[in-house]
Amino acid sequence: MSKHYIEAPRVGKGWRCAGMAALLVGSLPCMRVSDAQASPLRVTVGARGVYSIGGSAETHSALVAAVAAEIDGRWVRTTDYPRCGIERSQTHGYLGLAAQWQVTCSGLQGRPDLTYRLRAYESEPFADIRAEVVNSTGRPISVQALRLVAASGLQAASLGGSAAADRVLSDSFSEDRPAMRIHDLGQFHGMARAVGSQLIYNRDSRASLFIGALTSARFLTILRLEVSSAAGAPAIAGYQVDSTGTTELEEENSLADSPAADRIALSLPVAPGERLGSETLALSVSHDYHRQLQTYGGLIRRIHRT
Repeated sequence: MSKHYIEAPRVGKGWRCAGMAALLVGSLPCMRVSDAQASPLRVTVGARGVYSIGGSAETHSALVAAVAAEIDGRWVRTTDYPRCGIERSQTHGYLGLAAQWQVTCSGLQGRPDLTYRLRAYESEPFADIRAEVVNSTGRPISVQALRLVAASGLQAASLGGSAAADRVLSDSFSEDRPAMRIHDLGQFHGMARAVGSQLIYNRDSRASLFIGALTSARFLTILRLEVSSAAGAPAIAGYQVDSTGTTELEEENSLADSPAADRIALSLPVAPGERLGSETLALSVSHDYHRQLQTYGGLIRRIHRT
């Protein structure tokens, strides 16, 4: 396995993400199976493994997404499976009492099972999600990425205002490359990419969507906000958040002048009967971006002290 694939826990980045709040203060004026009613979030998990997250007082969801994985060079989504079982329970997590959904998608011939756990907390407008590939095929497989957010069109980062009013703050691959700056959505051409965490804030609705990695034991967390422009107006076309290797970033940096033989698609093997898990991702929808960032910074400190 290439040494570029594994990334050590980035404790300092959690504190730096919490510091995003200071930048913002100075710069910003399906079939429903089960819902979380007590949480400050409104969470729904559908029969095909699609989940939605929104504010409890909102009538629309800020994010509607499937979970996916790249296995042996091919993508498979929860919606590809003939059945997805859903178990609902109460549990305790990073932020205390939470509603939990355990989703297991299976029955796709020749393909491993795809599972995920989603928890919505009662005390804060936060959820967390972690996915696993379970090798039920009877043969070895290789996994290139686990996608915790696979969303498209109006279901990706819909914050209740004009997309032209969206502003984006992205964490970076290194401490200074690229520099952390707040951008209007219209300033992006094709994609707003982040590593570790990303905050999207709408100046019309004053709602914000925050997504950030809570762990980095094995993978990088790469966030890709796809941006399109129709008639000169910016719009969000899709959103993907992956637990994956470093090749995508290195191809633009240390591998920029390397031969094609060095630009390999990194992967991890999974033996029959074994499983491979993603990093854990925090999701939050709120009208208080400052608290979102403070809560995330506190979670990073707590997790990496234990």
